[in-house]
Amino acid sequence: MDTMSDIERQQREQARTTRADAELFVDLMKHPGWPRYMSLVETIAQNYHGVIMKPLDSSLEVVKIEFSKGVLSGLTLATAVPTMKIREAQEMRRVAEDDE
Repeated sequence: MDTMSDIERQQREQARTTRADAELFVDLMKHPGWPRYMSLVETIAQNYHGVIMKPLDSSLEVVKIEFSKGVLSGLTLATAVPTMKIREAQEMRRVAEDDE
């Protein structure tokens, strides 16, 4: 069973990791390659979106649609993670300032 000091130490480590991740993501999103990456992801997403919007020729094609929905969900998550981590770090910073 973890003691309070163990839990506090783990929380501090997680906070440090979150802040470090956020800094890396900020730099990544500033990189000239980021817009190109996002453009490629958007192109891939549009292709899968086209599969979802196309009428089915048979009920066997439902698997294609479900697969495409999964890919779209994954792409959405992959592109959202940097922003989510940056916001999490900003919120942690705000809460820490409020506690002082």
